[in-house]
Amino acid sequence: MVNGRVRAVNGRSLVSAAAAAMALALPGCEYFDKSPSAPVASPSPTMAAIDIAVAPDPLKVLWVCPLADTYCYGSLDSTVTVSETAGVGGKVDSVDFTARDAVLGLALTTLHLSADDIKAKAGTNRIEPMGKLAVRPIIEGYPVKKDLPRPTLNIDIAVQVTDDKGNVVNKTKRVPVT
Repeated sequence: MVNGRVRAVNGRSLVSAAAAAMALALPGCEYFDKSPSAPVASPSPTMAAIDIAVAPDPLKVLWVCPLADTYCYGSLDSTVTVSETAGVGGKVDSVDFTARDAVLGLALTTLHLSADDIKAKAGTNRIEPMGKLAVRPIIEGYPVKKDLPRPTLNIDIAVQVTDDKGNVVNKTKRVPVT
């Protein structure tokens, strides 16, 4: 501007001036924020974490009382699913099923499944990171005197896993029996 009048400039100078003004103004715009858009990776898990699911829950016992016998026999059929929830795989070392008297808390009997037993039942004892492994333990012929009331039971299911980082992880779940 000269003496209150707009001075004409050639087209190239006007475009250059406009581009320079925009370049100076852009760093203040939020629209052009250059913060990182990629998510930051969370730290790697240091050990496996396991969870236990049982079907059916509560467990159901089928009692059979032969006429010529002084005992009744209980059978239990369930599916136990072990889930790895932290992202570290491993091998299931054992699964123990301990029947407990629900009133007294006493352990009555235990079914132990070793790594080899689990491989035989499930085809593998390997659990992948964030994976699942199902085992179907069948308990047959649990004896109870015929003239006694059926016990009120809980089953404690204990799982031991050695993860791929060498950690031993244990988890127990108590399931009522009807």
